Amino acid sequence: MFKKVFSLVLLLLFPALLCLNVWQSFRYQQLESELVSLQKQQLDLVERNKRALAAVAVYSSPSRVGALAEESEDLTRAGAGDVILLQKEGQ
Repeated sequence: MFKKVFSLVLLLLFPALLCLNVWQSFRYQQLESELVSLQKQQLDLVERNKRALAAVAVYSSPSRVGALAEESEDLTRAGAGDVILLQKEGQ
């Protein structure tokens, strides 16, 4: 009797474990494809960040800002009354 029950349990357990293994492999493949997608997105964001930092470096140069201001027809020199200076506390 015990042998029959044990054989039946093994007979039913094998397909169940096989299905669980297939399901786990499927989940792993999904996670791997999502990881690749996220890595591509991260590389894109890093490249965009590098370009933005390079643009900030170019535009933060006083000589470059002055040259751009002189070339632009829309910009005019601000009067002394229009300038507001901001300072952090403790400085």
